[in-house]
Amino acid sequence: MALRGALFRAACALLVAGGCSQAYYLPGTYPQEFSMGQTIQAEVNSLTSSDTELPYDYYSLPFCKPSGGVKKSVSSINPGTILAGSRIENSLYNFTILKEEKTKVVCSPENSFTPLTDREVAALKERISQHYRIRMILDNLPITTYDLVENPDSVRPGYEVGFEQDGKYFINNHLMFTILLHRTNGQYSRIQKDYAAIEAAAAVEGGARKLRALWGSSSSTADDAADSPPMAVAKEEDMDSSMYMVVGFEVAACSIERSPGQAPKDVSCLEFNGDRPPKSQEIKKDARIVYTYDVSWDMSQVGWASRWDAYLRMPGGRVHWFSILNSLMVVLVMSSIVAMIMMRTIRRDLARYEGLLGDTGPKDDLEESGWKMVSGDVFRAPPHALLLCVQLGSGVQIITSGFITLFFAALGFLSPASRGALLTAMLVMYLLLAVAAGWSSVWLWGMIKRSFEGWPGLAWRVAAYFPGISLGVLTLLNIAIHHTGSSGAIPLGAFFSLIALWFLISIPLCFSGGVLATKQDIRPYPTRTNQIPRHIPPPHWASHPWVLFLAAGLLPYGTLFVELYFAMTSIWQGYFYYIFGFCFIVGALTVLITIEVAVVCTYVQLCAEDYNWWWPSFYRGGSVAFYVGLYSLAFLFNTLHSLSGVLSVILYLAYMSLILWALYLAMATVGFISSFYFTYQIFSAVKAD
Repeated sequence: MALRGALFRAACALLVAGGCSQAYYLPGTYPQEFSMGQTIQAEVNSLTSSDTELPYDYYSLPFCKPSGGVKKSVSSINPGTILAGSRIENSLYNFTILKEEKTKVVCSPENSFTPLTDREVAALKERISQHYRIRMILDNLPITTYDLVENPDSVRPGYEVGFEQDGKYFINNHLMFTILLHRTNGQYSRIQKDYAAIEAAAAVEGGARKLRALWGSSSSTADDAADSPPMAVAKEEDMDSSMYMVVGFEVAACSIERSPGQAPKDVSCLEFNGDRPPKSQEIKKDARIVYTYDVSWDMSQVGWASRWDAYLRMPGGRVHWFSILNSLMVVLVMSSIVAMIMMRTIRRDLARYEGLLGDTGPKDDLEESGWKMVSGDVFRAPPHALLLCVQLGSGVQIITSGFITLFFAALGFLSPASRGALLTAMLVMYLLLAVAAGWSSVWLWGMIKRSFEGWPGLAWRVAAYFPGISLGVLTLLNIAIHHTGSSGAIPLGAFFSLIALWFLISIPLCFSGGVLATKQDIRPYPTRTNQIPRHIPPPHWASHPWVLFLAAGLLPYGTLFVELYFAMTSIWQGYFYYIFGFCFIVGALTVLITIEVAVVCTYVQLCAEDYNWWWPSFYRGGSVAFYVGLYSLAFLFNTLHSLSGVLSVILYLAYMSLILWALYLAMATVGFISSFYFTYQIFSAVKAD
């Protein structure tokens, strides 16, 4: 959770994404079936808190450790989980399918009941005061303290470490687990076993006949399973052949003082047998804490493919659709304005200009004015052209990688069950699309300079600009996080692996894109550039650069405002956010509005006889980041006011600055490319003198 990268990433894909907006996903893992009496083990994840944004390892607190040692879940390790600070490990919480258990002691005698030291007491009190939550996982499902059936709109993972009352600290040492099961007839296990046998038969000599036989039997089994409903098949079989899938994992946590060596009494966290509740377990020096838990099982009609729906369902579905409809109306209005400019204003201007050139009437009545006056300067090379090309290439790489990743997430290919998949896919796409960054920057360099001379230096700057500065910032933050002992610090080996990927993949691909760009011919400009620059008249207030800058970012910000609230809340307060269909639609609409606003603002600037449109069009496209930055500051003071410590505030500001920078480069690139195409097209329509 500590290192969350940027996060944030056409029109013809809206219908496809719209069908995916109801939190559709591909499960990402094969269904696991369990038989009655089979033992399954819960795993523990990092301790997290929205008050610090610093995750910690579960066993950094004095909890009982497995006798065989703490082991990391190898299947969950990927670049995304490493960057997010997720550390999944084994635990002592074991459950037997359909076996009810009451007040089972967690720790074995040899590693339990040790008195708390001063250091352990201080660590527990600090984590409780910072509202840290313990996260567990069972069969790849995160634990929740809310009922997945009764209150599906309030699902939040994990449970509190403890609580503070009257200046004293108490630990939640008794857990009441409720595990939801869905009954099956074992068809998935049989199919999995048959395919395993097929692979084994195919690997041995002379296994062709076995392969054909097994394939026939597995096909018939699969066909039968597909044709018959699971519950119908289960009725035809004995109950002993029934199997079960885990479709829910809930917990109620409370604090109950117990004495080591004595048989613990059965006490519920929800209902107390007596008039007086049990005494809570206080955290103090030399206290010997006894950890216990209950296990209950409930049957559910929720299927395995739908077990994540409660986690993925977010409140405010009508708000999402209202935001999208509002954005569509803005797009339609802006499209009408752009169409009016293109079909009436520009066509009328061109007719007048052609009449002036053709001597069709008295020239005194046809005075040339507006955007046509700057035809000899509109393609004059802008100042700091190298920096413009570098930022354009970086923006192309960011927006293409972000939208491709978000598109596949909306289709469901980046499953929430595969932890870290979204960050991993984003990283992979960003590295591979360095070729697009190199191509676009070198292409623009050739258009501006009318030559590709010096393009290797440009390609190197593009490859090092955004990732180099980002890695530098993350290095400083990583050093600060490491001193806190947080698991959010990137391990040294993983950090150097990122640098190696940058040098071995991103940089060569960026140069490859530059080589491809140099193979193309440089397109001629539609007008000749004058040797002496034309004087630019003072701008009217309506065409003032600052007015256009502020106006250009307001409409795109209004498009993503509602979705921005849900995204920020999920990222910084630990809630689930997997409605990528909505996010993709809003992102596409934001891009469309940015294109239309960029065209209108560029036309207004050219009509004011200001031909320096290169950099202003870039700034105006990225001006939406200015409003998002103001929103992030308001979010810090209003929603994250409970952030504790200077480091937590620094982390928030640093990560949000990187996100805003990426957003600025991406949207500025959209604004510049649309303005460049618009300017090129309208001056191509002007007949050369």
